[in-house]
Amino acid sequence: MSVLAEGVDRQPTARVIALRPSAGRHAAAGRSPEVLGLGPEPAEAPHDGPTGRHVIAPAPFGTPGTGTRSLVRELEDLTEQMHAHGALPSLRVDLRELLAAWAAALVRLHRTPLTPTTPVAELPWVLTEPLPDWLDVLPGDTGPVWAVRAHPGIRRAVEETRRSWLPVQWVHGDPTGDEVVLTRSRGAVRAVLLGVARDTPEGPLAPARPGRSGCGDPRWDVATALDWLALALGPALDPAWQLDPVATFAAQYRELGGDALPNRATAVARTLASAVEWTAQLTLDRDPSDDERAWLSGLWSRPLELVGHTRTPSMVAHRS
Repeated sequence: MSVLAEGVDRQPTARVIALRPSAGRHAAAGRSPEVLGLGPEPAEAPHDGPTGRHVIAPAPFGTPGTGTRSLVRELEDLTEQMHAHGALPSLRVDLRELLAAWAAALVRLHRTPLTPTTPVAELPWVLTEPLPDWLDVLPGDTGPVWAVRAHPGIRRAVEETRRSWLPVQWVHGDPTGDEVVLTRSRGAVRAVLLGVARDTPEGPLAPARPGRSGCGDPRWDVATALDWLALALGPALDPAWQLDPVATFAAQYRELGGDALPNRATAVARTLASAVEWTAQLTLDRDPSDDERAWLSGLWSRPLELVGHTRTPSMVAHRS
């Protein structure tokens, strides 16, 4: 997603602030759905479905017989049940199963064999482009934007992520919660990552930026999923429930054999990208609401917290 001053893409990758979901996603059909639609199909892996780039099936979520729903709808329903009845053990299990299914989809994609026809995924924009100049004129209540831009630790984190980029596995490029659909069958939950074709009842969404999927660094995929959970699901959960979806996802990913957990530098770069992208979507050409300004302020504090710039309350109390 390019966020330079010219041609800013204002279509949210996940229209969500504390689980504000996108509606009307569609289920993928055929085998190996994590790869179909992301790039050329390996010649040695025939399947019963269509070949080449995958076309999203035209059956909308919730249609009788499909058994398929978007992950954000599932999470929205689950959090509503928790707020109505408390974080019951059965609901905790449901949450873990949803996150495990998502993690399994990433593991399947990352384990897909590379072939000579596998495209090379582009690096995320935050690793190759300077931060946009329009950040300089944002009002102060948007958050500590100036501090993030000036902090040497954040610059070093972005540079380290760029230097250590390892294009070694199939990657999705932007596997947010809006890119996941779920199918339930005989009590089991299976997640599928969507490709580039996306439709809603209001019409087609802008396709993903060409080049995002292919041979890339799987750590960015996992960092993106963790970042989405922290932004979308975390605020919707009551702290008294002591649920940590980020830790749960990471644990499930490891248990399923995933070995591409991001380091701190990658996490910093991912949070920086999210802060810029959401600021573009919520401030350019319109005035954000007070709630959106407060939310953006929190986004801009996250990179600083990750590099250790912000002192925790316990540290302040200890020093006083």
